Amino acid sequence: MDNFNELVGCIHAHSIYSDGSGDYPKIIQSAIDAGLDYLLMSDHMTMKGRSEGYNGWYDDFFLGIGYEIQDPDDQHHYLAFGLDEVLDAKLTHKEYIKEVEDRGALGIAAHPFEERDPEKAPRGMPPINWTSLDYPEIKVIELWNMMSHWMEKTTLRNQFWNFLHPRSFSTHPKTKLLKWWDKANQDRKVTAIGAVDAHATKIKILGLFEKAVFDYKIMFKSIRTHLLLDEPFDHHIEEEDAEAIIYDNIRSGRNFISNYRRGDARGFRFWAQSGSQAIQMGESIQADEAKLKAQLPRKAHVKLIRNGDLYKKIYTNNLEIDVPAGIYRLEAEVKQRGWIYTNHIKIKGGHN
Repeated sequence: MDNFNELVGCIHAHSIYSDGSGDYPKIIQSAIDAGLDYLLMSDHMTMKGRSEGYNGWYDDFFLGIGYEIQDPDDQHHYLAFGLDEVLDAKLTHKEYIKEVEDRGALGIAAHPFEERDPEKAPRGMPPINWTSLDYPEIKVIELWNMMSHWMEKTTLRNQFWNFLHPRSFSTHPKTKLLKWWDKANQDRKVTAIGAVDAHATKIKILGLFEKAVFDYKIMFKSIRTHLLLDEPFDHHIEEEDAEAIIYDNIRSGRNFISNYRRGDARGFRFWAQSGSQAIQMGESIQADEAKLKAQLPRKAHVKLIRNGDLYKKIYTNNLEIDVPAGIYRLEAEVKQRGWIYTNHIKIKGGHN
């Protein structure tokens, strides 16, 4: 299964046009230096970067610009890509997720189920949450948000270490969210991406000078989303078509999440084979049984999840297993830390 064009990129970043510290030229160069193929920007409540012409190709690196919507209470954050304009700021979350869907744009629920312990968390870090994800218009979620994960793991006791080593703490996506995601896919298709939520936040060191503790290049070497495309993807493609290719792939689920801190996951593959037919992540097949296969760039502790429960655990870089009908995804761990998370493959019973 090596015939795909794999794009490795980051989703969810902020510039000086909202609450980030970097301008677009700096962010673009940081993404290129980090080895990304694409980056999706999402400043809060503005697409100024797009109106100023930063959207598009930089040699064979592509920058897409949407924005992050929030309701009047600063909750229910929602990434929107493919809109021509910023929506009315007075809309409720129920209204804007429907409006994004009705306009044919890509919507992504940002940092769902975010939690904080108010007695342990540093000040100024309140949770930004979703009261519920159970809306039919929500078809894509952030399964692993780097910044949100950092804030949940940071306490008054470890904050200085975490400021200096922002990637070292990264463990796994939230169990509560994984369980919701598996359950939701029993009834409808919900795909997932990884997000960095990069701001390059600056703090004063000893009151003397400022340092960006979450530098863009560092964040771009954390949680990544790998897209598997059938066709070449380069600067010869028109900008509008390039955006559509990326957004359609995210909707489809033919992609996976990796934690670059645990190793470069480029080249990973996970698919199902039934007879002469092969299906990829995000796809389904009508069959009573199939063979699941996975290829990893290195050996890791692989967990095969079926219908939300652990089905198989093995240390390997090459998985091949016969399975009954069910909804499957794969996790890979390195040194007890999450490395790779796939979207679901659905093997539907009742082969005709």
